[in-house]
Amino acid sequence: MVLLNLFVVTSLGAVDSRSVESSPIKPNVVLILADDLGYTDLGVMGSDLYQTPNIDGLASQGLRFTNAHSSHPTCSPSRTAIMTGKYPARLGIVGHGGRGTVTAGDGTFMPCEEYTMAEALTDAGYTTCHIGKWHVGHEGTTGPKEQGFQFDIASNEFCCPGSYIYPYRNKKKAGVQAENSAVPDLQDRGPDDHLTECLGDEAVKFISSHKDEPFFLNLAYYAVHTPIESERDKVAKYKKLITPDSRQRNAAYAGLVEHLDESVGRVLKAIRDNGLERNTIVIFFSDNGGEVTHGETSNYPLRDGKVSQYLGGIRVPLIVKWPGVTPVGATSEIPVIGHDLYPSILQMVGAQGDTKHNAQIDGVDLTAVFQDPASQLDRQALHWLRYPVVFHYRKGERKRGPVGTIIKGNWKLMEFFPTPHGQDRSFELYNLREDISEQENVAAANPELVTELHQEMIRWRESVDAPEYEMAFKEYEKIP
Repeated sequence: MVLLNLFVVTSLGAVDSRSVESSPIKPNVVLILADDLGYTDLGVMGSDLYQTPNIDGLASQGLRFTNAHSSHPTCSPSRTAIMTGKYPARLGIVGHGGRGTVTAGDGTFMPCEEYTMAEALTDAGYTTCHIGKWHVGHEGTTGPKEQGFQFDIASNEFCCPGSYIYPYRNKKKAGVQAENSAVPDLQDRGPDDHLTECLGDEAVKFISSHKDEPFFLNLAYYAVHTPIESERDKVAKYKKLITPDSRQRNAAYAGLVEHLDESVGRVLKAIRDNGLERNTIVIFFSDNGGEVTHGETSNYPLRDGKVSQYLGGIRVPLIVKWPGVTPVGATSEIPVIGHDLYPSILQMVGAQGDTKHNAQIDGVDLTAVFQDPASQLDRQALHWLRYPVVFHYRKGERKRGPVGTIIKGNWKLMEFFPTPHGQDRSFELYNLREDISEQENVAAANPELVTELHQEMIRWRESVDAPEYEMAFKEYEKIP
């Protein structure tokens, strides 16, 4: 991968006292990752209930993507893709975690030999910090510190926190799950401190302590993943705002979104207060689409949500503020995907990465789009692949069963695999420009296009050496 030195003094404003003679200033990078935040869960993205003035303000200062996607419709594979720049399927992750298996929770999730974004930036002279949800490995083998982060704060061994309320553990349960879901490092907090606020406060401390050196902060919120818990005054506020016409109707979820927005606001303020605004890249993203199973949110006009490969499960908000480079308040319709962030961030800061790792990166450098939102990318299609996910799949739920997907231009083809529960192989084809809600399956009317796109899906699976699908997966034995 050829990298250009894009951060010249003129793009960053006047040189400050931290510059060394004529050497360029390395920009700080703050990657803010929300958990399960849906495509329309922000005011700027069209929410009809949630109030997110701080994140909306970030969008007004940077570039907002309207056609951004997560690399997978669930969190572990999606986060692995961000950290490695690779399709999850290339790493054998075709379930909800684990390498070379579809077994959720087994294995090392992200292989320890992967050269992560954190390792690349550490090698480029950055101080690196992870705060919050990890869920792509285990402490001691593939935790944040083993995968390149010098600081690791408040990361547990689970998908979510035991509670957002102090002491941030599930008081009603005991055992391994309760211990794994407990959030560490926040023992000095109290009953008035919501977990989401705590993570923002830890980020503020890190920024203030490392303002005189280039840093990479990976701020991975647990919000807005379950359990849906927010302060009572916020719940009461949104109950009053819900109308008969509201599509988003969960007041507690709305409150949790507001907690997230307020915490992000604290982080953005810390960047300003420490004089770092002109030299700090801020990226806001979500790991997958919004959860809709129990009425958490609505992703309308997109169909379905988390786990599903309909757009509600994979299309997400993406905002990039690169001072002096991204146009202010601009939008881009260019299709992008989570693992594009790896090569893009390396390019933005001038980090070389690892030659062997770079040769297998699936992500595409987006810096040309950051400069000109109308730029085109040299990429033909986007792909997804998911086999059984025990945590989210039940018999007869075809839309959440094993499926492969390709988006190429305006067309989206989904291949539903046969299952032991009686599901036959089938295809769904949608014209996304005309049918963003994916309501009209036009596969029967376009057999040649289905064949063409399906062949491209097969070639892609072969190119990334994806695990082959089997009707005899042991996972199926665990599905009630």
